[in-house]
Amino acid sequence: MKVKSHLYSLIAICIWSSLELAGKLLGEGISPFAITAWRFLIGGAIIAPFAIVQGTRDKVKLNIGSILTLGALGILNVVVSMLLLQLAIYYGKASLTAVIVSMNPLFVSVFAWLIIKEKLSRYQIYSLILGILGLLVIILGEHEFRGGSFINLPLGVVYAVLAAITFALYTVLTKRAVARFGNRITNSAAFLIGGLCLTALNLVIGKSMAFELSFSNISLMLYLGIVVTGVAYLLYFEAMKALTAAKASIYFFLKPALATLLAYFFLQEQLSMVQVLGIILVMLALSRRIWMKYL
Repeated sequence: MKVKSHLYSLIAICIWSSLELAGKLLGEGISPFAITAWRFLIGGAIIAPFAIVQGTRDKVKLNIGSILTLGALGILNVVVSMLLLQLAIYYGKASLTAVIVSMNPLFVSVFAWLIIKEKLSRYQIYSLILGILGLLVIILGEHEFRGGSFINLPLGVVYAVLAAITFALYTVLTKRAVARFGNRITNSAAFLIGGLCLTALNLVIGKSMAFELSFSNISLMLYLGIVVTGVAYLLYFEAMKALTAAKASIYFFLKPALATLLAYFFLQEQLSMVQVLGIILVMLALSRRIWMKYL
């Protein structure tokens, strides 16, 4: 059972490593606002049947207060964090965005310490310092901030950092909801409510939800919604049943390398040797649970 759970977790991380690539391949013809809204409407709908089964089995009851709580979490995740992520992809490098956003587990430990009073170990502090050092090396090693082929690379970096921080906050705030309602109900409701709120916001501010119905666009949009936001979450939740959240997240350190390789092969994005060193530092920071055993 644990072998299968480790496999589920590894597959989920591999799928999530393709998020930035798929978002970039959709191109500039589709608004980041529309991509994010459609992604979570589709993903929330995919998880919904599993959430209904869980709710029926566990006799979970949702009142107005519960729905408002899940809605607030959905807005934080979809309308704020994931929209910032898609904007980072739109304006900057997919590889750079992936590496920065993958650092969110490091910020989780800080928010958990500040908000829910979890103990901040010295290993977590070492990891945070190492991760920030890696981030600085990656940013300082970027040669395309001026005159590059990207719309606005510095702005993309800022959006990516904000996405990582706000997703870490979402992760911590979601812990209580998950304990009360379960993973599937919490995420399905948050995804759907967040997607609907972003859709409403798009209509208000004049951001079109429409996009060209080409085979490529439809395939990538369905991939982002069904596979990245639906299937990957279900696999990850299934893994957590046997492994716990801490052990299930142990493979997260692979995302910077996998996402960078995908961006290199499919988008021809280049990274300097200095940035590769920075990525290695970030991966070491994220793999704390492995190397701390030997200290």
